[in-house]
Amino acid sequence: MADRTLFKTILCPVDFSEHSRQALAYAALLAARSNGHLVVIFVEDPLLAAAAAVAYDAKALTDKARKELRRLVERTIASLRLPMSSVTLDVAVGKPHEEILWTADRLKCDVIVMGAHGRTGTDKLMLGSTTHRILRRSALPVLATPPVSGRARGPAKGWPGKIVIAPVDIGIRDHADAVAAAAVARELGTQLELVHVVEPISSPPWLEVDADRRNLQRQRRAISRLTQLQDELKGVVTAVRVEFGRPADEIAKIASSRHVGLVVMTRRRGQGLFGPRQGSISYRGRCKAHTPVLALPSDKTWMRRVVRRT
Repeated sequence: MADRTLFKTILCPVDFSEHSRQALAYAALLAARSNGHLVVIFVEDPLLAAAAAVAYDAKALTDKARKELRRLVERTIASLRLPMSSVTLDVAVGKPHEEILWTADRLKCDVIVMGAHGRTGTDKLMLGSTTHRILRRSALPVLATPPVSGRARGPAKGWPGKIVIAPVDIGIRDHADAVAAAAVARELGTQLELVHVVEPISSPPWLEVDADRRNLQRQRRAISRLTQLQDELKGVVTAVRVEFGRPADEIAKIASSRHVGLVVMTRRRGQGLFGPRQGSISYRGRCKAHTPVLALPSDKTWMRRVVRRT
């Protein structure tokens, strides 16, 4: 029988920040759950490496980074039932996003797990620049873990818990998005709730009654469509939910109030819930909710792979 594991090889870039330490804990837990292999990569800035090489031997510098990387990984995975034999360590020099993408392709990774911010993190409600580039350019699922304040605690051993939610943009691709989210829920052994957020139509005061009627119609259509998707995915989708408001804000509220461990979304180019560019997948919602977001690609090759496994 073919291996049906979606996340067999997990790539986790780290920069020794607390954000990446937390991402590493999520990646290690995911690898342990799937009996998979974890690849941990540290990418050194070429200018810093060149400057350091003037005073130190380049190989000695790389060896030192590798030793520090091993210590970090050993401390992180100690309680997660993942042996070091299931981990590959890699140290590279170059532009981080290019090295990460090249490594993911070379080692045929299935998912990339990254922290929201890194050593150059910002308080702005936006992903770190490297994670942003990976989301835009990678054809793989990307698990973006939330920013942390203080010491990173990492996920609970039972992560992602009993429920994950999948925001769905009603349209010609909603079935594919729901199928992909269902495949992830099965993989993680969780229940799945489908969510749609209706952005209310604003009208002048003399047209408020008409706007209310149209909003109610949109809500009913959304409930009808999500219920249909629930029926098509029996055994996985356990509930549907339609809310009014700004999508990112409402998703964050739901994730926080329900103590949801994971938000599963499909990223693609275009307007709507998923933003104007591939990869701009509800940054604000992820940061506000402090909930990991698994951003799935809409790439046809990846989607066909998911369908074969469902």
